[in-house]
Amino acid sequence: MTAPVDAKPPTPGLTEGERDYVNRVAEHYRDTDNMAWEHGFLIGWLMICDPVEQSAGQLCEALGVRRESVDHIDALLVPPGVLTRKDLPDGEYALAMSLDVWPKTVQHAMLAVPSFHSVMEHGLKVLEGEPEERRRRLLNMERFFRYLGEELPAVFDRYEPPAPLK
Repeated sequence: MTAPVDAKPPTPGLTEGERDYVNRVAEHYRDTDNMAWEHGFLIGWLMICDPVEQSAGQLCEALGVRRESVDHIDALLVPPGVLTRKDLPDGEYALAMSLDVWPKTVQHAMLAVPSFHSVMEHGLKVLEGEPEERRRRLLNMERFFRYLGEELPAVFDRYEPPAPLK
């Protein structure tokens, strides 16, 4: 049984606690990125599933999601390395979440902020001499991205990954 398009999936293969956790992950992505429910549930489940590697069929069965949603997450998150993909002999594939992916992925995105700041600076030069009300939005963005560009590198310098579990 699969959920209607963009409805919360039934998650028949999850315990109550797993379902609650995966739902919270999906809600986060729904609220922050307007991500489809099934996609958020897939990401949440891949964070905690056992075994770590799950075939597309196992994901559909455990979560009650459509195959198209699994294929979408595969296409979206394998190229940047958030997920790893393993082709299986039967033409199927399996996905697994990379162990140390989040710090690297977030760091990569955040450390790109200075290059976007330079775009804002260029925009201010382009609008030089224009009325303040036209420049105000860009000025606010330039100031914010300059601040982030100055502060974010120190955040990643201070981050220490957790010690391996025993």
